[in-house]
Formats: sequence, structure tokens, C-alpha cells
Amino acid sequence: MFFGRKASTPVQVGDRFIKAGIRFGTVWEIVRVWTTEDQLLHARLNSVEDHGETLAISVKTLVDRQFFMPVPRPVSSLSGVVE
Repeated sequence: MFFGRKASTPVQVGDRFIKAGIRFGTVWEIVRVWTTEDQLLHARLNSVEDHGETLAISVKTLVDRQFFMPVPRPVSSLSGVVE
């Protein structure tokens, strides 16, 4: 059974996205990536602004720029380290 198996993917936990075409929309952060039984990669995302809001989506859709755009991770101004 493959359900719940971690997968090698073009995205990783901590990557952030925003829905395409929305200038000031919700920023979504990946908290989990897995492969379903039918071998499709999925990601669970949490809203950065509202930690109670979640989204599960196929990675194929998430990396399609017609649907989502990547958001750079914030950099700490003091240390220069990506948060």
C-alpha cells in the first residue's frame, strides 16, 4: 500500500504559494507532501495568515502557474537567514 508514503517532489515542506491572478490573496505554506494510492503527489497547505485554514491539492496543480505562483520565503532582516 502506497497511501501516505513520502514522495520525491518538485516542492518541499515550507514552500509558499499564492493563487494565480490574485494580488493580495492568502499565502499558503506546504506542511506535508505525500503520494496517494493512485501514485499522484499531493500537498497539504496551511494558510500563513489563518492557521485553521487548510488546503489539500495535487502537486501537479500547485506547480502549474495558471493556478498558483510561488512566493519567496521571508528573510530575517537581522541574520539574513530564510525563515
